[in-house]
Amino acid sequence: MSGVIEARLIEEQVIAEKNEKTDGLLSRGYGSTDPSRKDVVIYSYPEALYLVEKGWMRVLGPKGEFNFNELLDYMKSLDENVWRDYVVYRDLRERRYVVKDGVSSDLRFRVFERGKFGKEPAKYLVTPILEGKNVGVEKILELASASRKMNKELVIAVVDRRNEVIYYRVSLVDLRNA
Repeated sequence: MSGVIEARLIEEQVIAEKNEKTDGLLSRGYGSTDPSRKDVVIYSYPEALYLVEKGWMRVLGPKGEFNFNELLDYMKSLDENVWRDYVVYRDLRERRYVVKDGVSSDLRFRVFERGKFGKEPAKYLVTPILEGKNVGVEKILELASASRKMNKELVIAVVDRRNEVIYYRVSLVDLRNA
């Protein structure tokens, strides 16, 4: 990729001017446009961290450029789950999936099948969970039901203490008519 995107942290959002570089990444599923501001591209926190880590983006704040750790620390002050979400985002991207923001803080990511971004809707909704955190069966049923209503498959991404991610596909089975 030629050139590095220059983004700014403005009002808790990572924003870059729309140009050839950002358009190239938009076509690969990085960033999103805001219909009310067609001249900028907005990046989620995990997305911005990933792009900074890859060397594809520089993020500028009021005191100058953030390095990865400074940006992470700042984002942690805004969202306590940013590290967990980043680990899952990075893992999915490294597996060559396109990952976009989800529909809620629980259904954190929409994940597209490889090669289907821009052609078909996302197939999966991903819920990141830190290993050792208790999640009730009722909550999992609620998430699975919500995913099913949206015609998506629910995937639980468990982040272990070594920051490795284990994925579990969740589905509801109706045995009444089996």
